[in-house]
Amino acid sequence: MSEKESCKENPQQVEVESLTKIESECEENAKLCLTTVNDHLCSVTEKVDTFVVESKDFLQNSVGEIKENIDVNVEDIAHLSTSLENQKLESYNGSTMEIDHSDDLNNHCTDGVSVSEQDNNEEEKEQDSELVTESENSTKDTEPVKLIYKWNLTKLISCADQEFKPTDKCENFTKGCFWSPDGTRILVPAEDFKLRLFELPHELYSGKLPPDYYLPTFESSLQIKEGGTVYDTCWYPYMNAWDPSTCCFLSTSQGSPVHLWDASTGELRATYRAYNLVDEVEAAISVQFTDYGSQIWSGFKNALRTFDTHYPGRQTNTIFLKKDFPNVTGMVSCIRENPAMTGLIAFGTYSKCIGLYKDGPLCTFMTGSGVTQIEFSPCGTRLYSSVRKGGELLCWDLRNPGSILYSLQNRQSDTNQRIYFDLLYNGQEIVSGGTDGSVQVWQIPDHIEVDEDLYPKYKIQISKDCVNGVSLHKNLPILAVCTGRRICDEENCKNRENSLRFYWMYDYY
Repeated sequence: MSEKESCKENPQQVEVESLTKIESECEENAKLCLTTVNDHLCSVTEKVDTFVVESKDFLQNSVGEIKENIDVNVEDIAHLSTSLENQKLESYNGSTMEIDHSDDLNNHCTDGVSVSEQDNNEEEKEQDSELVTESENSTKDTEPVKLIYKWNLTKLISCADQEFKPTDKCENFTKGCFWSPDGTRILVPAEDFKLRLFELPHELYSGKLPPDYYLPTFESSLQIKEGGTVYDTCWYPYMNAWDPSTCCFLSTSQGSPVHLWDASTGELRATYRAYNLVDEVEAAISVQFTDYGSQIWSGFKNALRTFDTHYPGRQTNTIFLKKDFPNVTGMVSCIRENPAMTGLIAFGTYSKCIGLYKDGPLCTFMTGSGVTQIEFSPCGTRLYSSVRKGGELLCWDLRNPGSILYSLQNRQSDTNQRIYFDLLYNGQEIVSGGTDGSVQVWQIPDHIEVDEDLYPKYKIQISKDCVNGVSLHKNLPILAVCTGRRICDEENCKNRENSLRFYWMYDYY
């Protein structure tokens, strides 16, 4: 029987043989692949082991060399440093001793000393003087800088009056002056509906007044026109000229909402609209940043309204005086926040009232006339207030609300015009303008009796016209003063002096 015939007779047997043959071939191929992979793995592991050993040996050798090069322990270093300090102290003491006696030696024995010895003595003197100056500079660097105003030494360093000359349409007198928190600019609103910004001269940034310094032409760097009479302004509390985003201030004027202006470009950044009970936009009379600049408080007639600084538009909250503060009515003329207690708000009204608010009404004080300005002391325990046609500044004790701690007498303010006052950075001195053209300074003693009257320590005659605004620089001995008032009689026009002035009050120590 042939193979073909056998295959035809047994087809299953043929298939089984072919499958076994294929399986045997696959097993052989798998074995070959496995052996090649094992060979490659062995070679790779050998290379990795050799690399690790070589790198380890290299690191050990390098570490050993470093240890050999740096063979000094901590005790030796400490001993070396102490010995060097002792040597420096000895040499320094020796040099100061030479300085103390060198003048006597030179005074008595200059004729008997040769030229070379004189040269050596001069070199030693120069070295000794350098050491002394270095020691003085080091002590000056370590001591805190203290700003002192010398009120008996005043020097006019600049005056801006050309921009405030009266016209046929308005008298154009100033309405206070306000230094920016960083002290680089000053904001001056005026009767012509304009907000002017003046920059501090760069020559004064060093804190030293150049000899015979005077800036005859002092012009504003920026002017912003409002829609009506400017009621109030307020700087952003963290304004810094190095950060343009913080260079801004608030303003409120007649017939306009609260505006947030860019102090660098003069552009309008945001608008905060206050709506009254009949859903009409109402102009604020006073405005103030609170809560680290995140909120804006604004004063109206019989109401206080708050805004979120980051979301311009409609007010977020309204406080009605008749509802929350019984027996308190009138227009809110000024708003301030306690520097030591965030959220404690004080406000004054033209209806002879001062109110305190923190998460709700706290208390009210009654004054003799309409309140024009209030200021907290730096410690936050006292509140100063001024009123219309009032000859004194009152200091309220917030630890015992409603009680007057003391009063500052002889303040010249016989008009309804707002006469500003300002506090020194430490609260120990208070400066105020007056209608008689003078600037008065009161010094607050450390120990004072309750309900005591304090009188001005200094009185500086600045102008013939009314001094309506004073502002103390926080870092330099500079007093900014603005003058001017509304004059109805032609006889008083001779004394008209609408201006902004800078006075250097000497000196840094």
